[in-house]
Amino acid sequence: MLSYQVVLNTPFMTYDQYSQFSGMPKRTIMDWVSDGRLPIKTKTKGKETPLINMVALLEIATREAMQNLG
Repeated sequence: MLSYQVVLNTPFMTYDQYSQFSGMPKRTIMDWVSDGRLPIKTKTKGKETPLINMVALLEIATREAMQNLG
């Protein structure tokens, strides 16, 4: 059985923070958010800063890993 532990320093990241963390260009991050490949926190106001939902991203990665590993 495979066991692992992931520590999230923050549940949400700005595009700039995620760019530094992942090494991805900000434009690619924006494209991935538009395509639905990166989950963002639901905005309650139109002008809020979009935040990448790291908890949701971890859950997506976990599900994909489980599918690939069987």
